[in-house]
Amino acid sequence: MKEWIANIFRQPDEQRFPVVWSTEQRAIYGWLAPWSQETGVLPEAAQTLPDEPAPQEDGQTLRWAPGALDGAFGHHIAHGSDRDKAAQVMQAIVRVLRRSSSKNMQALYQLAKQDTPLNFIDDLLKTMAASEAIDARRLRALAVFLATRAPDRQVVKLAMALLAFFPYQQSVDLLRTLGSHDEFTLYAVVAMRAILLPEEFAQEWLALAKRTTGWGRIQLIERLPDAPDRAIRQWLLREGYNNAVMVEYTAWHCAEQGRLHEALEGEVDAELLKGAAEILRGMISGQPGPAIDEYSFAALACERYLTHIQPGTVADLLHYEVAGDIGRLAHEEEFADETERQRLTALYEQIRALPEWPALIEAGLHHDDAMIFHTALQLCREQGGDPWPAIYHRHRERPEGGLWYQLMQTDNPDYIAQVIALAESELDLTAIASGPQKSLGMGPQYQQHSALDFILQDLKGFPGQGWTLIRTGLKSPVTRNRHMALNALEAWPQALLPVEAVAMLAEAKSKEPEEEVRQRLTQLLGQLAEKD
Repeated sequence: MKEWIANIFRQPDEQRFPVVWSTEQRAIYGWLAPWSQETGVLPEAAQTLPDEPAPQEDGQTLRWAPGALDGAFGHHIAHGSDRDKAAQVMQAIVRVLRRSSSKNMQALYQLAKQDTPLNFIDDLLKTMAASEAIDARRLRALAVFLATRAPDRQVVKLAMALLAFFPYQQSVDLLRTLGSHDEFTLYAVVAMRAILLPEEFAQEWLALAKRTTGWGRIQLIERLPDAPDRAIRQWLLREGYNNAVMVEYTAWHCAEQGRLHEALEGEVDAELLKGAAEILRGMISGQPGPAIDEYSFAALACERYLTHIQPGTVADLLHYEVAGDIGRLAHEEEFADETERQRLTALYEQIRALPEWPALIEAGLHHDDAMIFHTALQLCREQGGDPWPAIYHRHRERPEGGLWYQLMQTDNPDYIAQVIALAESELDLTAIASGPQKSLGMGPQYQQHSALDFILQDLKGFPGQGWTLIRTGLKSPVTRNRHMALNALEAWPQALLPVEAVAMLAEAKSKEPEEEVRQRLTQLLGQLAEKD
């Protein structure tokens, strides 16, 4: 054991391992290396890794966002310890280190590329650390070889995990470059923590955190340096909380480790106040991250936050919304003691009574910023207003904005008639009605099918309106469109069905490829026959 550990710190001999993948495949490290000296987020051109499967023309391929598969395993899927897989990988590595033949390397590579190493990596590293049968210099050479040359992401992840045994600058450089992509950030931060001193890890952590926006940032914030310094705390509260997945994942960590209650004690600027609003709202929402009742200074942070709210621009509508969330929270006895809840309620009522809000809400309904618009939309509805005319106007001005769902959020049949007229003029109904298939409707080529879906799902509340759209939905290749069309028809009185309805349903049944939809068509036709 001592000899093995000593070998770690010796320079590895020149080692050669066979390439067992197609030379046409591009190494992931080589793909990311051109941006290794950058400090910002990777450009769009680098985000899609070279081993990403090409999307199918029918849009049926489910593609995980970078790092999402490991994120889902870590947060939502019960993953146990796959000791058998760890033992298999261990044996395969030992064989390669003893004799790096193409056969041995191929066996290891195929085993490693099958799926994420998340389920077996801990057991593998523990077994490896306790083994005296491994040549440390050969292992290091293998890890570097796979990290820099492999074209498959799961193999690269395994190699990154192995680099945790080797505290060299080369290891840090490799981890830094690969970890800048959200797919690999988790493996980079875990390995870096193992090989760096605390102060060095904190510097690398912050640099890497600024380069990620999605699951990578979530993984980093859940693995903060011990006792983060002021620079990290400020970054957490002003920028770090924000991610491309859900703020709820990171809100509690940012509040607790960023010391939100302390940051709100004195004067604050707009950036910090916005961060506080997003963090508090994320914790109030709770799942999938820790809820606000797990934050040690929740009531104090809420109180200090409310004292800073002064309406001035439409951007402040965010604070009006979050103040409402806190006001509702203050009615929950378990949140805080009676005195604290009374103070929060009083502050909330003062804020809601400020005369500037109605004008700001109205202005927000016409603002270019989509987030401000949607905030104003929600607040208008909460106050009993009717934002539909503003939604309709915005859609006519920006039809690419995709407001079909919002347009259907009304009980006014005259409004619905206008939505139907818009759909009939803006959607290519002939192209949508290309014939039923078993399609999930995924991908940009199904954008119009998705728009139709938003309309169809609410037509059940407006009997007699939108037959043309329902007929189109029954002929759509997207299964959900056909289900939504049937939902509407099943809710309509028979007297409002057009004469052609029965023939149309019979034709749809004869061409329907999905058993569940075909059964619904059969049942509906039977009900119509009974009423004749």
